[in-house]
Amino acid sequence: MKKLFFLVHSMLFFCGSCSHSQVKAPPVKDNAGKVRVGAWYFGGWSFPPDDAAGHTFHISPTLVSSYAEREPVWGWREDAPGVMKDQIRYAHDAGLSFWGFCWYENSLVANSAYMDNLNKALDLFLSAPNKNELDFFLLSCHPVSAANWETVCNRTVRLFKEPNYLKVEGRPIIVFFNTDEVIKGLGGEAGTKAAFARYRQQAKAAGAGDLLIGARTIPSDPTAAARIKASGFDFITTYNNADDGRLQPGENGYQNLVQGDRKVWTKISAASDLPYVPTLGAGYDMRPWAKDHPAIPASDYWYTGVTPQKLAGHLTDAVNWAQQNRSKVLGGLLFIYAWNENGEGSWLTPTKKEGAARLDAIKKVLAK
Repeated sequence: MKKLFFLVHSMLFFCGSCSHSQVKAPPVKDNAGKVRVGAWYFGGWSFPPDDAAGHTFHISPTLVSSYAEREPVWGWREDAPGVMKDQIRYAHDAGLSFWGFCWYENSLVANSAYMDNLNKALDLFLSAPNKNELDFFLLSCHPVSAANWETVCNRTVRLFKEPNYLKVEGRPIIVFFNTDEVIKGLGGEAGTKAAFARYRQQAKAAGAGDLLIGARTIPSDPTAAARIKASGFDFITTYNNADDGRLQPGENGYQNLVQGDRKVWTKISAASDLPYVPTLGAGYDMRPWAKDHPAIPASDYWYTGVTPQKLAGHLTDAVNWAQQNRSKVLGGLLFIYAWNENGEGSWLTPTKKEGAARLDAIKKVLAK
C-alpha cells in the first residue's frame, strides 16, 4: 500500500551488517508460462484483547458491529487453536502457492515485545503441522537503519533456510515495503547497495542461497525506478494499487480497482528493466478502521461491488497478463491483495456470510 500502509501498519498500528558485488536477478525462464499465485498475509489478529468484548486495535468495534460480513468463519482471531491449520488448508485447496507475510523487526520500536504480536501469525504458520502445503516469504514492513540492519539480516537469513521458503530458481526472495526509508536508513543508494551485498553474502554463507531483494514501489513516482535499481534491489512489486483505480471521493465500483490494477501492471513494468511481480486487488475499504481510529490518516474512498465472479475474472486477466509478459515477471509470480486484510476491505478468507465462495471461484481459475 502507499503512505497509509506505512503509517498504519508500520508506525502507528499501536503505538501498523549483513562482500561481493551486486548480484543481478536472473532472466526469467520461459517455463511454459507457468504462473504461481499467492497472497499477502497481514498478521494483526493476535493482539491481547483491550476489553471484555475482545476488541483490539484491529478487531475494532465498528469492524465487528457494522462490517460483520467480513468476519472469517473461524472468527476474528487467528491465534485460536487450529485456526492456522485451517487457513493453510483453505489456501492450499484453492490453489494458492504461497503467502507473503507482513513482517516487523521491532527492536527499535517502543514496546517491542507487544508489537511482536504482528509476527504471531508467522510463528503459528511455522509451527503448523501442514505448513509445507504452502510456501512463504517476508514483506519487511518497518523502516530499517544501520542500528538494526544486522538484526534484520540475522533473523531473516534463518528463515530463508526453511524448506518451504519461497524461491525463484533456487533463490529466496524478500520484499521491503518502505523502500525510500530503507534507502535513507542504510546511507543512500551507495550505502544500501553495499549493505545488500553483505546481506547476500551472509545468506549464501549460511547455505540459504543467492538472495533476491524486492522493492515495493508506486507508479506515481517517476524517479522511483532509477533510485531502486541504483540501490541494488533485484525486482519491484506493489502491495496494492487502490489509489490508481480511484475516480472520486467516496464510493467507487470494483471495476475501477480492476482497471487501476491493469494500468499499474503496464506502467511499472515499462518504467524499469528490473523483473516485476504484478499485484491484483480483491477490494479496498478502510471505513471501519478510519471511524474507530480517526487520528490515523485514512483514505477518503472505497470500492464496492466485489463478487467471487468478478474476482475470478480479474484473476484470469492477471494470469493471462503474467503469461503474456513472462519475460518481465519474476519467476511467474503473482500477488493477490490480500488473504486477510479484512479491516482494509480486501480478503480471500472464507467468511460467515459468504462462505468460501471467493476461494471456490479462484480455484476454478487456477485449476485451468
